[in-house]
Amino acid sequence: MQLLAIIRKELQLLYRDLHGLLLLFVMPVIFILIMSLAMKADFDRRSGVQVDVLVENLTTSEISTEMLASLMENKQFNLINVAEMGSLPQGALKESVEQAVRNDRYSFLLRVPEQAFTNADEVVAEVLVAPGVSQEITQLFVAMLRQAVAQQKIRLLLESLEQSSPELEGANLLEKSGAMNSELVSVRSSYQSNEIAKIPTSVQQNVPAWLVFSMFFVVVPLANTLINERQLGTLRRIRTIPVASWKLIAGKIIPYFFINQIQVVLMLLVGVNVVPLLGGDQLTLGNSITGLLLMSSSLSVAALGYAMLVAVICRTTEQATTLGGAGNIILAALGGIMVPTVVMPEFMQTLTVVSPMSWGLQGFLDIFLRGGGVIEVMPKALSLVLLGMIMLSLAILLLRRDLK
Repeated sequence: MQLLAIIRKELQLLYRDLHGLLLLFVMPVIFILIMSLAMKADFDRRSGVQVDVLVENLTTSEISTEMLASLMENKQFNLINVAEMGSLPQGALKESVEQAVRNDRYSFLLRVPEQAFTNADEVVAEVLVAPGVSQEITQLFVAMLRQAVAQQKIRLLLESLEQSSPELEGANLLEKSGAMNSELVSVRSSYQSNEIAKIPTSVQQNVPAWLVFSMFFVVVPLANTLINERQLGTLRRIRTIPVASWKLIAGKIIPYFFINQIQVVLMLLVGVNVVPLLGGDQLTLGNSITGLLLMSSSLSVAALGYAMLVAVICRTTEQATTLGGAGNIILAALGGIMVPTVVMPEFMQTLTVVSPMSWGLQGFLDIFLRGGGVIEVMPKALSLVLLGMIMLSLAILLLRRDLK
C-alpha cells in the first residue's frame, strides 16, 4: 500500500508538470521529423569521410590487381586488404570478415573469386553491404566497381580481338560484348532477413537514435520533482511513516518506466506512419517484437538509474537541469545519436562503447536492420540493466544517507 501511495503521489506531480511531459514527447517527435527528412538524400555523405572497404582477393591475376588499383583512385573509399588484417584493430581479428561487416565495423566486403576474369560470364566481384550503409553510398560504390570491371573486360576483349582471325573479328566482338552486359558484380546485403531486404535509410538511424535520447531525458522532470520534495521537506515527512528508501525510489521510477514505453510506441508510430506522409522513408521494425520489448525495457532501466542518480546528487533544480541536460548531450554525441557512428573517424567510433545510448541504439538497429532477436540483443540489454541497477543502488545509498 505504501508503494501504491507513492506511485499515486508521483502521478499527481506529473499531472501538474504538463510542460515536462510535453518535453518528453513533443521534442523527440520534432527531432525525428526534422532529422529524418533533412538527412534523407545525404545520410552518409560527409565531406572528408572515408568509407572502409575490406578486400578479399582470392586471385593473384594482374587484371584483378589493376581493377583494385583503379578503385583506390577514389579517395572516398579506403580499401583494406584482408591479408593484412594483422595491422587492423585487435577486435577485428576475432571476427570473420563477413561478421565484421555485419557488425558495421566496415562498410563493404569486396571479394574477388579465384576464377575471376577466366570466363566471360563468370561473376568477377562479390560485394557484401553493411547494415548501416545508405543506398546512395552503396549505389556509388557498386557503380564504381562495375566501371572498374568493365574497363578490365574491355581490355581482355581487345586483347582477344588482336589474336582473332580477321574473318571472326565481328562475331567475337558481338559475342563478347553480349557477355559484358551480364551480371558480373554480385551484391548482397547483410541486413537481409527471411529473404526480404530491408534497406537502411536515414529514418532507421534517426528514429531509434532520438528515441534513445528522449528516454534518457526523463532525468529533467524526475530530478526536479525529487529536489522539490527534498526542499519542501516532503521526503522527511514521508520517512516518519516509516518507509524504506527503495520504496521511495521504486514509487518514483515506476510511472516513468511506463512513460518510457509510451515514448517508444509513439516514436515508432511516427517513423512508420508520419514520416512517409511528409516524403520520407518508412521505418521497418524487424521481426522480433520480444526483442523490441526487451531493448525498450532494459534501456528504460538504464535511463531511470541515471536520472535517479542525478536527482540524488544535485541540490537544486538548476543543477539537475544543467547536469542532466549536459550529460545527455555528451552521451548522445559519443553514442552515435547526433552523428551516425558509420561516418565518425575511427578513434571516435572506439569511444562510442562508453555511452549507454550507443548500446541502446545498436540494440534497436540489430532488430530493425540485421534481423536480430532476443539472443542477438541480449548482451546489450544485460549491460544496460546492470548499469541501471548499479546507478539505482548508488542512488538508494545516497538517499538513505541524506534522510538520516
